[in-house]
Amino acid sequence: MKVAFLDLKATYVELKEELDAAYHGVMESGWFVMGREVEAFESEFAAYCGAHHCVGVGNGLDALHLILRAMEIGPGDEVIVPANAYIATWLAVTYAGATPIPVEPDESTYNLDPARIEEAITPRTKAVLPVHLYGQPADMDAIHEVTTPYGLKLIEDAAQAHGALYKGRPAGSLGVSTRPSSSPGRWAGARVYRFGRCYAASTARPRPGATPRRGAWAPSSRCAGAAWLPIRSY
Repeated sequence: MKVAFLDLKATYVELKEELDAAYHGVMESGWFVMGREVEAFESEFAAYCGAHHCVGVGNGLDALHLILRAMEIGPGDEVIVPANAYIATWLAVTYAGATPIPVEPDESTYNLDPARIEEAITPRTKAVLPVHLYGQPADMDAIHEVTTPYGLKLIEDAAQAHGALYKGRPAGSLGVSTRPSSSPGRWAGARVYRFGRCYAASTARPRPGATPRRGAWAPSSRCAGAAWLPIRSY
């Protein structure tokens, strides 16, 4: 018996009719960059995540890098990251000119261990960047308790946690800003459908010229074949 390592066709078959209609609609419109579909997805995905704004970017590395740049984190600064995170999380920090400081995970969850964060904090520490692995959010309340007295920014990497809840709150709404991902190779604890490459990052304002639109996000035509970012601002 063969067990597929990654079966992307199964999710396509389940949503085939809706996805095919979306592809054809985009192709017939001739509008492949930005436009109404992007605006609608950004607004709906922000609402789904409980975020104020969502901005589409090229990829998840760009998302985290832009968040760090917006927070004026750069050369000479340090950012605490999980020791077992995907390399893009670390690269975003170095790309901004800062230094990633690894902290070991909690062996029961594989997420960043709140009990080990404080010993890694130095006068140069500017942010903590927990990653929600396998659809399981990190212990954000405990991490907040450690970071708040030091005035550190808390940035979520929610690439693997679309739809995940932490004490009733959606992943992506638990920190200052978030980077989700809809790469088809990402896995979450629940059946969350993502097509193409979708990423989210937080910002203080919506995209210039964007028309606000209310709605709850669901795996639909708006995510098909695109890249997006969800973001929460305070």
